[in-house]
Amino acid sequence: MRRCSVKAMRRAQLRGVLWLLAASLLAGGLWLNRYVNTVIKPTLHELAEYEARAATVQAVNRAVAAALAADASLTDALFVQSGGIVSLDAAAAGAAQLRLVSAVQEEMNALPEENFTIPFGSLTNNSLLSGLGPGWRMQVQPKGYAEGHIREATESLSINTTRYSAVLQLSVTVNMILDGSTATLTVYADYPLASVLIGGDTPSAYAGI
Repeated sequence: MRRCSVKAMRRAQLRGVLWLLAASLLAGGLWLNRYVNTVIKPTLHELAEYEARAATVQAVNRAVAAALAADASLTDALFVQSGGIVSLDAAAAGAAQLRLVSAVQEEMNALPEENFTIPFGSLTNNSLLSGLGPGWRMQVQPKGYAEGHIREATESLSINTTRYSAVLQLSVTVNMILDGSTATLTVYADYPLASVLIGGDTPSAYAGI
């Protein structure tokens, strides 16, 4: 009878230890899942956004520079003068806008998938662990579409001189694919294409307000 009681107590103790171990493992798993979702993944997304934004800016700069170098006439006829009035030629501006936006879109379509391996410690926001731990593999696929238009801008340089410019305003929306999840970012850029200086008569009187 006593032996049965001892065996029963041991079995109960063993069950208690197993339950405690299972509860500890469950709590550890829940804590790790929360830590990954609240610390690791946001840091990973910040790094991916930085890389995607840098790749997009470089691609846009390459595309605009290459298009202007290949066809300098895109900006030669943006302005017309009629009766002493300088204005932006709508047809020339439309042709330049179409060519430049298309060049940017082609460059964006050609962007390759990028692979990175980041030490786990660098994702913990702990300076002591930076660069330590196993590598976390990250894949970034920056795919997006470009939009743009040419706007007019004026700048007063002196009392009788104004700079009249044509500026290409671009916005590139990037669908960033990261480890099966997606995020969207938008990159804006302005590119001065051409400008003219317009001079007027020097006024003989001034009025203050």
